[in-house]
Amino acid sequence: MNRRHFLALWSVFFVKPLWAKTPVVATPSQAEGPFYPVTPIPLRANLVLQEEGLAGEPIDLLGRVINTDGQALSGVKVEIWQCDGNGVYDHPLQPNTEAFDRHFAGFGAVETDSNGQYRFRTLYPVPYTGRPPHIHVKLWRGNKELLTTQLYLKGQTGNEWWGGRERQHLQFDPVGSGKDKVGNFDFILSV
Repeated sequence: MNRRHFLALWSVFFVKPLWAKTPVVATPSQAEGPFYPVTPIPLRANLVLQEEGLAGEPIDLLGRVINTDGQALSGVKVEIWQCDGNGVYDHPLQPNTEAFDRHFAGFGAVETDSNGQYRFRTLYPVPYTGRPPHIHVKLWRGNKELLTTQLYLKGQTGNEWWGGRERQHLQFDPVGSGKDKVGNFDFILSV
């Protein structure tokens, strides 16, 4: 056996084969935060109740919920909640909660379809009191909580010491402008 054949044979054992799957990283969890809704979150995909007079800009947030093998997960309830366009949550612990913009629902939920897809009409997230723009998310299958996390605008993850490196895996990059902004984020679950 010449040297070239020997090296080619050994490379099969020590170099990752091209057909090997790249490991998929599950979506990291993050804190729920203090403003998780105190009333049951209704199934509603459109959190923008009235565009005229709305503080902030609408955005469509959509994507899929899949497992680490890339298979669609249907029937997963995706909940979101966030502040209004002025940085105020619809929550009794929120200072100045009476100023919450009533053109916006503040929270809602949808169930993934047979392709694992979800879609919301919500607000383009805004920063408030030192927090970067974000949307809170919780995923459920029945009564079992699968994931609690937060989504951030690409490049706007903040610099709080407690923020964690996982924010690099929790960014979405909206495209479009005006009422046609769209953000896409796929949740990957190890279930």
